[in-house]
Amino acid sequence: MNLEEMLRQERQGPAPNPLSDRTDEIVTRVRHRRRVRAAAASVVSVGILAVMAVGAGQFLSPDSPAEISPSGPTVSDAVPLPRVPDDSLLDPGRYVAAIDGAPDAPLLPVLSVPEGYVGIEGGIGVADATDRVERVVWAWVVDMVYPHPCSVGEFAEPVGPSVADLANALAAQALRAGTDPVPVTVGGYDGLYVELSVPDDVDVGACPGGQFRMWPSRWQSAPGQVDMVWIVDVEGQRIVFDTSHFPGASSEEVAELRDMVTTATFEPAEGT
Repeated sequence: MNLEEMLRQERQGPAPNPLSDRTDEIVTRVRHRRRVRAAAASVVSVGILAVMAVGAGQFLSPDSPAEISPSGPTVSDAVPLPRVPDDSLLDPGRYVAAIDGAPDAPLLPVLSVPEGYVGIEGGIGVADATDRVERVVWAWVVDMVYPHPCSVGEFAEPVGPSVADLANALAAQALRAGTDPVPVTVGGYDGLYVELSVPDDVDVGACPGGQFRMWPSRWQSAPGQVDMVWIVDVEGQRIVFDTSHFPGASSEEVAELRDMVTTATFEPAEGT
């Protein structure tokens, strides 16, 4: 083969790859670049997550005014219950009554009053709107009792400080035939119940002042008049619930009076 043929054959053959000797070097560099890019992407992702966490923290920060605690109770301002008004017809509802003889009592009774009642002067209770002396519920502090309700010259006598002292004194009052005291609970407080009546054969008009007296400022005015009396110890304060009705009251009307006392609760005076 002459020189010309050798040159022609060499031109027709595949050209040598100038990178063949550098293959290992190139592969190594490509792998290195991939590792660098992957590390950079990881750093960027972590940075984004950190920014998001900071932003979320601003919304969830305890100092944020928009913070809402899902586990905390919802507290709203309680609306004070109305007091029993003087000489006014009441809408059915719950009313705070004053206590006669205890203007500074820390706890006051709350009565659930049905339709058809008016407030008693001083707000110490309620009376039947159709006849204000026929049915009544009111609250008292009682420290003295008349031994005889219809005796000329009889003076009220002091009674001991306990619930039992007063209950026994009322049950023993002359002419009454009062019932024996029985345990009761009103508004979560323990007490005693006594039922008193005016004998049918008593001429109330012949009593001093025409009054058949129980304690100072409290008397009956007709034969057959009945008083249902709950005497309760309310955190050291002896409170008397007195409900009174005339013989003509129906069993439903009497039950209405009883329910107002037995369902009564107590509220702090400062919040009413």
